[in-house]
Amino acid sequence: MGLEGLTHIWGPAGSGKTLLAVAFAADESVSSAVEWINTDGKMSFVKHLRRNVKACGGKMSAVTTFVTLDYAQSRDCVMNVASRITPLTSLVVVDPVTRVIDMARLNPTLWGQELIEEVLPTLAGVVSSGVKVVVISENRVIDGAITCPVHHETIKQWVDHDLAVRRDAIGPYSTIIGTNRAGLEVPLGKIKLLETGIVEVSLSASVRW
Repeated sequence: MGLEGLTHIWGPAGSGKTLLAVAFAADESVSSAVEWINTDGKMSFVKHLRRNVKACGGKMSAVTTFVTLDYAQSRDCVMNVASRITPLTSLVVVDPVTRVIDMARLNPTLWGQELIEEVLPTLAGVVSSGVKVVVISENRVIDGAITCPVHHETIKQWVDHDLAVRRDAIGPYSTIIGTNRAGLEVPLGKIKLLETGIVEVSLSASVRW
């Protein structure tokens, strides 16, 4: 798909965020190595990843998966990612990046300090070495009604691409949404999980990453 740098994917639960990352990872596995850091213990993505890697002609042996058990382990795994990168590594996925935050911290001033002061700069450093990074965010309810990713405004300052994924009201598709220079939302394409387990991503003809 041609995405470079640091890409942030966010949206409601079940919208297809992880499936979009699976499509990226499968594509990269054809010619290079991928590291996938799973921080929420949900392993359902593995079967989709295997099917899509095979469909792309890639190799699962090129994909290294880390499954962390708690906040501290998630943070340490991300902070040490640079030491695990090899010349063959082209993509690192962190799903979800919000689990590196100590959700139990009561001090609102320090809440999210790990993400802001440590994790995002570390991932930006990985990007500067020529490796693409995809981070996925969980949504949280704000003011009882509005849902948005944790520390979204801060994350946006670090990323090259900020992609929202939203389920369509009708049909099996989700829409991939970006933001133009005027700050307006722009539909970039559609994503669908086929009955075969293959992730179908169709981009708008006008999309230029």
